[in-house]
This record gives sequence, C-alpha cells and structure tokens, in this order.
Amino acid sequence: MAVLYSFIIDIFLMIVIFGAILFLYIKYKFTYWQRRGVRTLPSHWFFGNMKDIIKFQKSPAFVIGDLHQKGSEDDDVLGIYIFHKPFLLLRSPELIKQILIKDFNYFPDRYFTAQSFKDQIGSSNLFTIHNPEWKYLRTKLTPVFSTGKVKKAFNFINETAEAMNKYLEEQFLNGTKTKTIVIKDIATKYTTDIISSIAFGVQVNSFDPAQVQFFEKAEKVSEVTPWRAFQFFLMFFFPRLALYVGGQMLGTSTNYFRKVFWDSMDSREMSNVKRGDLIDSLLDLKNQKQGDEFKFDGDALVSQSAIFFIAGRESSIVTICFTLYELAKYPEIQKKARAEIHEKLKEHGMNYEGVLSMKYLYQVMSETLRLYPPAPLLDRVAVTDYKIPGTNIVIEKGTPVYIALTGLHRDSRFHPDPLCFNPDRFSDENKENVTQCTYMPFGDGPRVCIGTRLGLLQSAVALIAILKDYEVSLDPTFKGDVDIRKVFLSPVDGFRVNLTKL
Repeated sequence: MAVLYSFIIDIFLMIVIFGAILFLYIKYKFTYWQRRGVRTLPSHWFFGNMKDIIKFQKSPAFVIGDLHQKGSEDDDVLGIYIFHKPFLLLRSPELIKQILIKDFNYFPDRYFTAQSFKDQIGSSNLFTIHNPEWKYLRTKLTPVFSTGKVKKAFNFINETAEAMNKYLEEQFLNGTKTKTIVIKDIATKYTTDIISSIAFGVQVNSFDPAQVQFFEKAEKVSEVTPWRAFQFFLMFFFPRLALYVGGQMLGTSTNYFRKVFWDSMDSREMSNVKRGDLIDSLLDLKNQKQGDEFKFDGDALVSQSAIFFIAGRESSIVTICFTLYELAKYPEIQKKARAEIHEKLKEHGMNYEGVLSMKYLYQVMSETLRLYPPAPLLDRVAVTDYKIPGTNIVIEKGTPVYIALTGLHRDSRFHPDPLCFNPDRFSDENKENVTQCTYMPFGDGPRVCIGTRLGLLQSAVALIAILKDYEVSLDPTFKGDVDIRKVFLSPVDGFRVNLTKL
C-alpha cells in the first residue's frame, strides 16, 4: 500500500510540475511583443485574442477589426495573438504603404500560403503562390483582365442580367406588388453564370431549374461544414498545420470542375474558336514554350480558373447583397441612384460606356465595399528580418502581419462618422481626400486584385438591372448579418430584402 501511495504522489507531482512548466511556457509566449516594445491588448491565456472566433460568436474579420479599433491614436502597430502565435496588426497608412508597396520585396508573400493545400489546384494560383513564381504568373495573366477584355465580357454580363430579371419578373406574375426575395440566392446564380463563362468557358443558366448541376457543384465549394470551417481556420491562421488535415480548394467538387475545365480546353483547342476569356489565355500559355519559372500544365492550369471563379463569384455576391441592403436602409440614396440609372440608360442605352458613366452608382458600391470588404484581412509574411523605419521594432522572418480592413475602413481618423453609409465620400470632390492605404477593398501594391474592374462591372450591371425596375426595402424580420463561420466576408444564408415592382 505504501508503494502504491508513493507512486500516486509521484504521478501527481509530475503532473503539477508539467502543468507549471506548460503554464510558464505559455505565459512566456504571450510576452513576445512586450519583449519587443510593441503594445498589446488583453488576451485569453490560451486562445489569445481569438476567443470570440473559437466560440463562433463573431466573424473573424470583425474580431480582428475590433482589435484595430481598440488601438490608441499613436499605435501604428499592435501585437496580437492567435492562440500562442504572435501576429502584427498594422494601423498606420504610412506603414501599410511601406510594407505593401515600398518594401514589397520584404513582404511579397501572403501568410495564407500554398502550403495550406494538399492539392495543386489550391496551391498554384495567384492568391496562394509565393514569389518568384507569383511574379511570373501575374505577368502572364494580367492581359486577361485588360480594359479591352473586360469590355468584351460586357455583352455576356448583360445577357445574364436579363436572365436574372426574367426570373424576378416571374416571381410577380400572381399580381403581388411587393415580395420578399432571398437576394443572396439571386446574386449567387447571377455571378455563377458570369464567372463560369469567363473562367471555365461554359455557358450555364442557373435560373433554369433544368440546368442546375453546375450551380449545385459550385455551391458545394462554398458550403461550410464544421470540418471545412476548421480547415479554413487553419489555412488562414496556421497554414503549416493545415497541410496535415488535408483540404482541397474545390472540396468534393474538385473532380467535377477538373472535368469541366479540360472538356472546355480540349473543345477550344479542336475548334480554334476565340472568345477572349481566361480559357483562351490559358490555352495559349499551355502551348507556349515552357520556362523554368512556372509550368502551365495539369492542375496548375485548372488552379487559375478555380481561384478566379471562387474570388470573382464571392466578392460580387457581397457587393450586390450589401449594396441593396444599405440602399433599403437609405431610401433617398436609393432614389438618387435610380434617377441616375434611368438618366444614363436614356442617354446611352444599356452598354459598357453607359454603365461606366454612372458615377453615383460606383460611389454607392465604393461605400458598400468600405463597410463590407469581401476579403477583409490583408495578410503578408516577412521573408527576412525587417526593421520598421523610424523605430526599434524588428519584424522577424516568418512573422505574419495583418491589415484588418473591417477596422481600417471604419477608423474615424480616416473616415469621419465611419458607420454612416455616405456615398459622397467617393465623389469627384471628396475622393482625393481619402488617404492612400486607408481604403483598400481589393488590396494595394503589386498583389492588388487582378480582376477588380471586371468584378465592379458585373456588380454594377446586376444593381442596374434590379434598381431600374424595383424599389428595395427592408424585410423587418431580417437583420443583414455576415456569416460568422467564414473568414472571408459573406452574407448569411437567407439574406433577403423586399422588392416592389415599379
């Protein structure tokens, strides 16, 4: 009995000692920024500043945006912790400009890395790939999004908008003047049809119940299961660990989209028909003499279409949904936007030049993107030690830095009365007063979004199609929230407004 008692005591002491060592280790890890002279905010002893994310109480974008807001006037940077991992949060537009643009060579890569994915489709595209492959890839793909190519895409965008309007008209055939519409479903079908044509070279009509296979497979890509949410959490915040839990960018739809892509490529190569889309450009790159920088073959080709499809689809869904929601809240702004739409349509007709002439509509979209940036966390990682100019702070190699657009875009230092929806911030008279690197819904610097013009165009055409024929109002039973399960900003499922036929 004495031996057993002694054994139990020994085990207990070992547990206590191990617990004490672990506690001291964690406590030491949470002094990382303090030891480097960087101010930090109060954090949980285990979760760091991520407690609300782990408990699914708030969107990751707004949790980190709130941390930005808690900084003082003089805090150019804040040290934060995701579990025990130190991240640096940038709050100064001058420093943001320094890191994203001037000293880009120190921070050329995203922290969200190609290492997050097991599949080549997820790891070989402009969003995830590292330098120098990124630079080579960017140079090759930039011509795909030239003004001429975007203009050429307008006709198909407009045709898709007409299909959307036909679908909406069918909802009012019973004589009902006002109807609650799940606008997220409408925007998702609309953007799916446009991006599928440009990225995969196939024409689908997601508004036709007989042609829903492509749409359903696309929805599977963005479906959030607990396991998928966990995978993406690791991809964004612990990318090296993400590799061990697997994860394919297209999820269970991978083989379907791979087949669609290669069927389109093979058909285009046999017919020699040119549409001026991404498939044409990828086919040209595939047939060129391959260099050592990047191989345009296999899943590396599929990857380019896949990332453009995902990013272009999701960003426009956000813009369309939240623009209509904000216009429903502010009828006078909506009335002004509609008046401009009718005036420009009468002057130009529905064409590319006419859409671009709708300055106020673009101001409205810009204000929406200020409040609801689709990619709300800009991330970079130091590829070598970097001393912040004018300070003694050294960002060590491998340290991730974040810019929380949900904090920066709502920072009263740069955007007075930041929670007020005010499109006049972006008028010709006022937009020059917006400090550089305080408004970046598509990023900034060399890694700025390559498809910005196309994304804005397809969002604008959808808004024109709806606002010219319908008045938008709030559904009093619905609050326009974002999906707290996703790192990227996304409207919740069932996101709805009321439409009244004019």
